Amino acid sequence: MKKKSLLLIMAAVVLTAAIIVGAMACTTVPDGEYVIVAPDGAPALAIAGLAEEVFTYSDTVSVGAQVVNSSEIGTRAATADMAIVPANVAANLYNKGTDIKVIATVTHGNLYMVGLADTPEVTDLTQLEGQIVASIGQNSVPDSLFKAMLTKAGVEYVVAGDTASVTAAEGKVTLVYGADGSAVIPLVVTGKAAYGIIGEPAVSTGAKNKGLTEKASLQELWNESNGTTGGYSQAVLIMKSSLAEDTAFVNALLERLAADVEEMTSGDEGAAAAAAAIKGVYEATSLPASITADIIKRSSVNIVSAATESGLDEIYSMLTTVAGVNANSIGGSVPAKGSSFYFAQ
Repeated sequence: MKKKSLLLIMAAVVLTAAIIVGAMACTTVPDGEYVIVAPDGAPALAIAGLAEEVFTYSDTVSVGAQVVNSSEIGTRAATADMAIVPANVAANLYNKGTDIKVIATVTHGNLYMVGLADTPEVTDLTQLEGQIVASIGQNSVPDSLFKAMLTKAGVEYVVAGDTASVTAAEGKVTLVYGADGSAVIPLVVTGKAAYGIIGEPAVSTGAKNKGLTEKASLQELWNESNGTTGGYSQAVLIMKSSLAEDTAFVNALLERLAADVEEMTSGDEGAAAAAAAIKGVYEATSLPASITADIIKRSSVNIVSAATESGLDEIYSMLTTVAGVNANSIGGSVPAKGSSFYFAQ
C-alpha cells in the first residue's frame, strides 16, 4: 500500500514536471527566419538596422526586415508574423479578430504644418479659422488627430470635396487632402491652401526644396493640448500572439531595435547608413540618401514598449482620440487596457 502511494506521488511529480516543461515550451518562439514588414517612410527607419543585419536571437531564430509601399501595409500586416502599422490599423485588425498584439510604439509623431515663407506661424489653432488646410491621409491617424485637436480648441471644420475649386469657409477650417506629401506640397505652393500638414522627411526635403517653411509642430501642439511630453502613438510594431508569448524574445528584439535607432540618431553617418539599408531592400524608398540624424529625430523614431505604463498610456490615449473622430478606423472601439491586444510582461 505504501509502495503504491509512493508510486502515485512519483507519478504526480513527473506529470507536474511535464506540464511545467510543456508550458515553458509553449512560450519559446518557434524556429524560423521571421520578417518585420514595414511601410516606406519614417516607420521603415525603425527597422533599418534589420535591413542591414538581421537580428539573431538563437541559432534557429532570426528576424529581418521587408519594406513595402505604404498602400500595401494594411493587407500585408493581416497575415505577417510581425509588422509596423499605424496605431489605428493595429486596433482595426485586432477588433476584426486578427490574433495579434501591439508590442511597442516606434514613431511618436512626425507631422508638421508648412506654409509659404510669409505665412504666419501657428501657435494657436484658432488662427486657422477662415483658412484652407491641406493634409495627408484622409481618415487616417494624421487626419483624425488634427480634427480632434481642432475640436478640443473649439474650432469648427468642414471637408471640401474638390481641391480644384475649393473656397475657404468663413470662421471655419476648410480641409482638403492629398495622398501624400508630394500631393499636398503643390496645393500650398500654388496658394490653394494656406497650410499643409505633412510628415518628415518630406518636410525637410520636398517642402524645403519648394520654398516652404515649417509653421507648427503637431507634436508640440498635441503635447500642449494634452499635458504630455512624449507625443502620440503614430506607428506601432505588432506581432502574432503566439510569438509574443515568448517575452524574452520580444524584449531582446526591442533592445536590438532601440540600439539601432540610437546609432542612426547619433550622427549623420549612421542616418545615411540607415537610408542606404532600406534602399537595399526597397529600391523605390522615398527616404533621401541625404537624410540626417536630425531629420530622424524629427521623425520621432523611438522604441517604447507597450508593456511599460507610459507606453500603454500613449497607445490607449491615441486610440481614444482617434475613436472620438472616426471609430470605424479602429474597428469600432478602443481595446481595453488589460486586454489581449497589448503586450505585457
